[in-house]
Formats: sequence, structure tokens, C-alpha cells
Amino acid sequence: MIIVWMSRLEKTEVSGQVRSGLVTVGEEEGKWLVLWEQDGEWTHDTEDANSTWYEGEIWAEMCAALRRGVASLMRKGYEPTLGFTPDTQQHERRMKERNEWIHCFGDLNVDDELYHKLVQWRKEVASSIRRAPYWITTNRMLRLVSAFVPQTLEELKQLPGFGEAKVHAYGEAIIAITAPIPRRTTFPLDWVSAAVGPAAFLQWVYQQEEQKMSGELNRLVEKRTLIDAVQQRLEPEVLMERLNVDRRELLVRIEALSEEGYDMMSYADHVLSEIDVDIRSRIEDSLQEMGMDYLKPIYIQIFGQEALKEASAVIQRRYEYIRLVRMQLRNFSRKEQGSIRSRSTRSRVNVEAKAV
Repeated sequence: MIIVWMSRLEKTEVSGQVRSGLVTVGEEEGKWLVLWEQDGEWTHDTEDANSTWYEGEIWAEMCAALRRGVASLMRKGYEPTLGFTPDTQQHERRMKERNEWIHCFGDLNVDDELYHKLVQWRKEVASSIRRAPYWITTNRMLRLVSAFVPQTLEELKQLPGFGEAKVHAYGEAIIAITAPIPRRTTFPLDWVSAAVGPAAFLQWVYQQEEQKMSGELNRLVEKRTLIDAVQQRLEPEVLMERLNVDRRELLVRIEALSEEGYDMMSYADHVLSEIDVDIRSRIEDSLQEMGMDYLKPIYIQIFGQEALKEASAVIQRRYEYIRLVRMQLRNFSRKEQGSIRSRSTRSRVNVEAKAV
């Protein structure tokens, strides 16, 4: 294996013994390897025993696996001793931000019962105004409320995310839920950093980083899986099973890949082969005539107003056809624009060459 990068990390046990190990990134036969190897005679039944964090060909996946692994070690108390380690000082930067300590305390002290009451309240409000729940408040904001239990509007404003507009719109409803509940905390929140302590804060920071990188690595792997599966012309049902997503989410991901420049046209052609050529042509004409931003007018023009009352599965499939035709048209437009730019560049070069 050709070693590309390495760094040593260590932590001191309660007993005073020092446990250490080496993170290594290498390349062997066209594959990246990311390894964690403990020093000495430590037993291998611990959660930070020797392991292979990544073995594969994708650079972005390797980087995400490396960052996830290092974050996991630092969450467990390891610190870098030699060499460079990816962003291992972020806890020191974040310690300087007062709101970070408040978020840390909130995550570590969630009142599950109160949190679920708040989630239910948010769901009802979102349904009544036809908005997504996160538009009302984020999960993180509700965790803060459950941990600190504000009982006045002024106290609520001390929690990150609750500005004047948010408190004006939803403050009274939130306080109506929290006011009857006894609490163990006080306001103002100048005591929070001392209550959390540096050790718990560091562990929280790198637990978040580990989770973030796990999600990033999963997204990268799923992206590659989808690209490979589309190239193999697998059926949509197979793709849905492999990625554990529904048909709508599958289409969202395919559209995103197409926007990034990946060739998803074989998938579009396969699905659109289900519909009549005339309908496909009418969808193309409608999109070019009415624009591609809003699909409901296209749906009504093609299938009629009454078609909106049909079974949801039928409606969803028809919208899928429209979105796939739109994806094809956008792809064709990007290629045309690229071709025009290329011809323009060649023409300018030729003119300059003749002038010389």
C-alpha cells in the first residue's frame, strides 16, 4: 500500500494509561484505504478497536469516511498528537459562541414528553396553515424549549432561533404548553457553559460531526448506487428497494443528478415508454408554451381539470411523466447552450488567428 497521509491520536484513560493509534490513508491497486490501528497490546473488543473505515475508489466517499472516523475518535476522548487531522479544533472555535453552549445543553437535556407535545402542536399548526412543520419551528428549536422550559415570552426570546417575528406568531401558543410544567433551569442563561463543562461540550461537538459525516458518506454511496443502477437500466421498483425510498423521492434524486450533469435520459426514456407518443408530444408542447416552473397548469391542460380528482397514485404517475419530459427538455437545452458556446469560442479563436 502507498501511504498518502497519516496521523496519530491518543487519549489518557482514567487509570492514567495512554491509549493511542494511527489513522492511515493509502492507495492500493486503484483503491483508497482508510485504516485505524491501535498501538500496543490493547484488546480488540473495544468500540475503538482496529478497523477499516473505508475501502473503495471514490475520493469524496473516502474523505467523508475519514472525517467521520476521526470525529468518532475525538468524541471518545482521543486527541491528535502528530500530523494533520481534519478539522480537529472546531470545538475550540465553537466554544467561543454562547449559542453553541445553549444548543449543547438543549441536546443533552431534552424532556422527551414535553418535546413530543411540542411536535404534536407544530404538526397541528402546520396542517391548519398548510405549511411544512419546519417552517413553524425546527426540531432543534423545540428541543431547546423542552430543555429550558421558558414560561414567558421574554424567556422564549433568549433561545436561539426565536426572534421577534417567530415569538409574535407562535410564542403565546408555546408558552401555553410550557407554563404548567415545572422546570429545573433559570433565566437568564449565563450559567449554561459552567453547567455543561468543556469535556461534555467537546464530546457533543464531535458526536455531531460524526453524525454529519455518516450522513454525508451515506448520501455519496447512495448517489453512486443510483448512478450505477440507472446505467444498468434497472427497473424503478428495484431502485426504490435498493435505496429504500418511494417513487417520488427516487424521481427527486434522479432530477438532481440530471441537473448536476449526469446522464439520466435512459431512465426517463424507459419510464416514458409507458405513455402514448401523442401525450408525450403534448406534454412537450405545453411545457415549451407555458413554461417549466409550475406543473399543475400543464397537468390540467393535458389531462383535464377532472383528472385532479382521480386516485392519488394515478395523479402521481402523471406528474412523474411531466417531470421526466421536463428533465429531458432541460437536458436538451443545456446541451444546445453548451454547443452554442463551443461554436462561439471556436469562431472567436479563428478570427483571432486570422488577425495574427
